[in-house]
Amino acid sequence: MEIKKFAKQLGASIALLSVSVSSFAGSCDQQQVSVLHQKAYAYNEAINNSAIKYRVNPALIKAVITAESCFRNEAKSHKGAGGLMQLIPATAKRFGVNDRFDPAENIDGGTRYLRWLLNRYGGSMPHAIAAYNAGEGRVDRYGANVPIEETAVYTRRVLNAYSKLASNGRPVQRNTVKATPIPVAAPVKPAPVKKDDRWKWDEFS
Repeated sequence: MEIKKFAKQLGASIALLSVSVSSFAGSCDQQQVSVLHQKAYAYNEAINNSAIKYRVNPALIKAVITAESCFRNEAKSHKGAGGLMQLIPATAKRFGVNDRFDPAENIDGGTRYLRWLLNRYGGSMPHAIAAYNAGEGRVDRYGANVPIEETAVYTRRVLNAYSKLASNGRPVQRNTVKATPIPVAAPVKPAPVKKDDRWKWDEFS
C-alpha cells in the first residue's frame, strides 16, 4: 500500500513539474526583448549559421525557440518532442537530425523544417508557424486558422516574440514610407462634400 501511495505522489509531482515547465515556456514571449536576446546568446552562432544556410530570418528562429522551449535545450514535451525547437523523432529523422539535444543539430533541423514550410505555403509566416505546431495536413485543410486552441495560442506567441525580436523591441511605425508621386490626368471636379464627411483612412496617414 505504501509503495502504491508513493508512486501516486511521485506521479502527481511529475505532472505538476511538466505543467510548470509548459507554463514557463508558454509565458516566455511576454518577457522583455533584452531578456530574450540574453537567453538566445549561447545559441547565436548556430542560429545565424542556420539562418544563412536556409534563408530564414534569425528573429523567426528565435521566436519559434521562445514559444517551444524558452531556450531550454533539455526541454521535453509529453508528446515526445525534445530540444530547443522541440522536434519529435519523426521530424528529426526527416530533416537529418541524429541528436535532438545537440543544439546545433536541433536548430539546423528545426530551421530546415521552417524553410520547407515557408516554401510550401508561399512564404506565409502564419501558415508555416501553424503547421510547425499542428502539422501540414491540418493547415492544408483549414489554412492558418487551424481550429485548435493550442495552435492559435502558439501562433500568437511566436508572432509576438518575432515582432519583438525583429524590431528589437521598438514600437512598429506605421506609414513611415512616403509614396513616390505618379503623374496623372487632371481630376474631374468632385461634387461638394458634406461638412461631416471624411475619408477614414486619412486619419492614419
